[in-house]
Amino acid sequence: MGATLGKHRDAWGRCCKAQMELNGISLQDIADSTGYSRTYISSIINGRVMVPDETKEKVEKALGLSTTK
Repeated sequence: MGATLGKHRDAWGRCCKAQMELNGISLQDIADSTGYSRTYISSIINGRVMVPDETKEKVEKALGLSTTK
C-alpha cells in the first residue's frame, strides 16, 4: 500500500464519491471490479493513502470515468 496521508479527500476523491452516488456504485462494487479490498478502496477515495496512477485508473474504470492520463 502507499504512504499514509491522513484523511483529506482531494478533487479526484470527491469526483469518485460523486460518481458512486450518481450511479449507485458501492465500495464493494469497486472492490469486486478492481480486485482490491473494500477498505483499501475507501482509503484511496478518502485520501488516506497515496497510490500509483495505475491503481487510480483501475478505480476510474470501475466507475466509468476517464483516466487521469
